Amino acid sequence: MKKSLSILLAAVLLCAALPWAQAETWYCPQCGNKNFYNFCPQCGTAKPVYTAPQSSGWSGYYTDYAYVPATLNSRLASRTGPSTTYDEPGSFFSAGTTVNVLSRAYDNRNNIWWVQVEFFYGGAAYRVYTGVKRFSNLNLNAIPEEYQIGTCTLRGSVIGRYGPGNAYAAIGRSLPGYAACKVFAYADGGNGDYVQIECYDSGLSQYRRAWVPVSSVSGLTLY
Repeated sequence: MKKSLSILLAAVLLCAALPWAQAETWYCPQCGNKNFYNFCPQCGTAKPVYTAPQSSGWSGYYTDYAYVPATLNSRLASRTGPSTTYDEPGSFFSAGTTVNVLSRAYDNRNNIWWVQVEFFYGGAAYRVYTGVKRFSNLNLNAIPEEYQIGTCTLRGSVIGRYGPGNAYAAIGRSLPGYAACKVFAYADGGNGDYVQIECYDSGLSQYRRAWVPVSSVSGLTLY
């Protein structure tokens, strides 16, 4: 009897401790609510299981994207990165236009999700970021989350592009020479490999993301 009571007490204590064991913070991909458990109390969404991009979201070093078609519910305001701290390429299209959603990133500054989208405009391709609020009924669970995959340094001042290769529009303002950069993607640009880099531009007092040829960076280290 004593032994049975001991086992029962241990089981009760273990069950009581379980909610506290789920202490890893995560943000709901559906409503953005901050959570600590294996489901979102606000909308009931289960906690997504993410794996490192090197093991599931990558083919070698080349980045795999979702390419999920999504229709805008408002004009597409854009940034070169997933936050209002990045420079603005401009606004595109209007409600009802469909673009491809490639990836997502959580903006801890504004507590919202951003998505990277791809489209053609004015005879060139673009990849830019916009807030997820500009799409209705977009399933964020179907969109891979971005990760920093490395670091590098620009060899000098360089004109970046809105995507990997000459098919993408060039960015008007040069990236600051010899800037230390984070790397977020690696892709075949058709005539050579490209990396998506992020750096701080003191001239604009903003962060910038752009695609540049691998040959224009030094000290490229991929995790």
